[in-house]
Amino acid sequence: MQLPDVDEYLFGSGRTLADYFVEQTPFSEILCYRNSEGREFDLQINHPDLANAVMARLKELGVRIVKLG
Repeated sequence: MQLPDVDEYLFGSGRTLADYFVEQTPFSEILCYRNSEGREFDLQINHPDLANAVMARLKELGVRIVKLG
């Protein structure tokens, strides 16, 4: 299966880098986003390769990282 274009996946619906953030704990990293109403959600990606590509791309772009615990 070919992965979708990561930038299209992230930004194709009008979201910007500022809408995304990563929550880091001593045990995990969780990709999160803020919707247009300002509510925050975990971004669940059920394809491991796509999830890794999205996380890597956001870090490359300088996504905000929130350290917890």
